[in-house]
Amino acid sequence: MRLLLSLCALVTPFAAYGQTRVEQYSVFEASFESAGSPPNPYVAISGDATFSTPDGRTWTVPLFWDGAKTWKVRVSPNIAGKWSFTLRSNDSALNGKSGAFECIESRRAGGLRVYRGNPAHFQRQNGRPVWFMGDTAWGYFTDSPQDNHHRAQAEHYASTRAAQGFNVIHCMLMSEQGVGNQNGLPFENIGVERINPAYWREVDERLAFANRQGLTVALAIAWADKRKVEPFAWRRFPNLAARKRYARYIAARYSAYDVYFLVSGEWHGEVRTRGDVTEEQVFREFVEIGHALSAADPHDRMIGIHPMTAAGSVREYAAAAWMSFADYQQNYHDLHARVLLSRRLPGPVVNSEYGYYLRDQDGDGKPDKSNSYSADDMRFASWDVVTAGGYLVTGFGTTYFAGHRDPGPFDVDTPRNDPWEKQIANIRNLFARLAWWKLIPADELIMTEARRGGDRTTGAGGRGRELRPPLTTFWAMMDPGRTYLLYVRGTRLPIALDLAARPRTYTARQYNPRTGEFIALAQTAATATYKYAAPDDQDWVVLLEAN
Repeated sequence: MRLLLSLCALVTPFAAYGQTRVEQYSVFEASFESAGSPPNPYVAISGDATFSTPDGRTWTVPLFWDGAKTWKVRVSPNIAGKWSFTLRSNDSALNGKSGAFECIESRRAGGLRVYRGNPAHFQRQNGRPVWFMGDTAWGYFTDSPQDNHHRAQAEHYASTRAAQGFNVIHCMLMSEQGVGNQNGLPFENIGVERINPAYWREVDERLAFANRQGLTVALAIAWADKRKVEPFAWRRFPNLAARKRYARYIAARYSAYDVYFLVSGEWHGEVRTRGDVTEEQVFREFVEIGHALSAADPHDRMIGIHPMTAAGSVREYAAAAWMSFADYQQNYHDLHARVLLSRRLPGPVVNSEYGYYLRDQDGDGKPDKSNSYSADDMRFASWDVVTAGGYLVTGFGTTYFAGHRDPGPFDVDTPRNDPWEKQIANIRNLFARLAWWKLIPADELIMTEARRGGDRTTGAGGRGRELRPPLTTFWAMMDPGRTYLLYVRGTRLPIALDLAARPRTYTARQYNPRTGEFIALAQTAATATYKYAAPDDQDWVVLLEAN
């Protein structure tokens, strides 16, 4: 009964030609029946709904086909008051339909946004700042009997991650593996654009569940085919018009939910498999697809795109009008420096793939992914990112790919994940105590004779090219004159912070990133420098707060 009530609160079906009440930032859905039933309604019938908002604006969102003669429209109202809409369509039964609803104020926070006035960070639609902490769940919408992954497991995963403090999960709408869910495959034939609405109804259910747990869902709407074997990759669509049609369908079906979109996963892979195009041509095509996605979304959800490992960055898309991120990295080396490089662009920087804790793809008992060999490696890599002002989408070998690419079944409860689950929470817990959106990287304040190390290489997994974070490094952040954060690992040599510009009295505390415990340090006098020596070669955080 509780589940039913929460679902009703999230999605309010429309009673034809009548008034209904819808909570602000929830999902309003209206369903209609077409007159015609062509062989492929997804292609043959088109239409949209124009909404009149209480503040005198208009929103236009496409209708989407949901099987047989059923067509739907979804919208998430952002302001209280009366909303009305009218349909336009090339189908006579859809064209001219209209309706209205009343949006009432609610305590919902709304979807994820770039922080207004502070574009390196995130906030909710109601203005509340968000410490972005993501986990990778590529296979969340698909089933894998051999790995015991299905809807119940996906929902258990989502509720578990939400309880652990995660607020974002990172998913593929169509699997690289070419698998479906309990309702079949996403397309019956992608080459002729024959979509399977039943598959997408299952996606609806799992997405709505994740949202109810407080999770924003990042949707990679399709993948580049880097191996020439992926059945639902972008290149499998017959042409650019078909790719744009699919992008509009996804915006129509999902932009009303708490999501953000990734135009493509590993977009460079298209160049490898489409031998008749250059990287510049593929780049321009994805820019166009992004425009189609953005134009079909009246909610202005965030949009990004995902790179391949070799490139590591999508800074080349910064000029695209739809690009919401300064960078959405898949990057495993020089983690701190590469976030700093991207921070010169407007928008948040997210490292979306930097490690999958203990992943063992070849099953030889040894982790085989960069930065993934231990909780220390994951912790080091994560602190290198966040102290540069970046955000994280982390990952776990047992869950990131619905159980694929790691021995044994999908398992969000395995005790082996406990160390990293606890230690990434310690990062969030520290920053959540602070006005983190005011902190900026300040490595230039550090004075020391210690020397930073470089990335280490390892032969784990027999490949010999994986990386591990430096053992020795130190970084600083500041909200000038108010808060200073110093992160130190691998050295006991004295480290000083230059506070000459703000010589105030500060209270100093030492934070243990492994346990989450604070230790009070001596109060500092109003001097031009603050000096610190770590008690051992572990990693430590010092927090200075103005009195």
